[in-house]
Amino acid sequence: MSHLKPDNTQDPQMVSLLGSLGELIREARQKVLRAVDTVQVQTCWQIGRHIVEFEQEGARRAAYGKQLLSTLAKVLTSEFGKGFDERNLRYMRDFYQTFPIWNAVRSELSWTHYRRLLRVDNDNARHWYMNESALQNWSSRALERQINTLYYERLLASRDRVAVKQEAAINIQQMNASPRDFIRDPVLLEFLGLPNAGLSKEEPHAEPDRERDA
Repeated sequence: MSHLKPDNTQDPQMVSLLGSLGELIREARQKVLRAVDTVQVQTCWQIGRHIVEFEQEGARRAAYGKQLLSTLAKVLTSEFGKGFDERNLRYMRDFYQTFPIWNAVRSELSWTHYRRLLRVDNDNARHWYMNESALQNWSSRALERQINTLYYERLLASRDRVAVKQEAAINIQQMNASPRDFIRDPVLLEFLGLPNAGLSKEEPHAEPDRERDA
């Protein structure tokens, strides 16, 4: 993002003030986004934990069987919206089963990152993608691209890892999300019960995950 400059003056003190204010605003926005990410991920993990522990009660819970998620989804979606439908509850249950230790979860990542990571079958690849996403500050779209292009597997197989990394960096350079993209993330909006928030009347509704994207 370019530095803010007043249109009507070249006063160095004004330029300095605007620069300081711009930095404060950008830092505040990032903190807000990070806080929302962390709360959403932790809540989804806790929901998954409760569901798994309920299922593990065995015979006492046998009456619910395969209908458990469907039963929960009907009640939760009626009160909290589509973010808690059966498909999303299944993601949350899988999330807890895949990452049963909360301290192993990278809190820097969003729930949309983890939904993508859950589609990676290989445990080593999944954990590598998780850690690289956090370290490299990949957006969820960038993470999806890396997974779809088998970035981890190509790195392992390549004799020139530097070239593979450079290619990947160039391809995702423009893909990191802005605060505006974050507010339009359908997965987050569904979780908050605001499926149409962040979209102006002139803009089409965002697609629902590819399964849907975020």
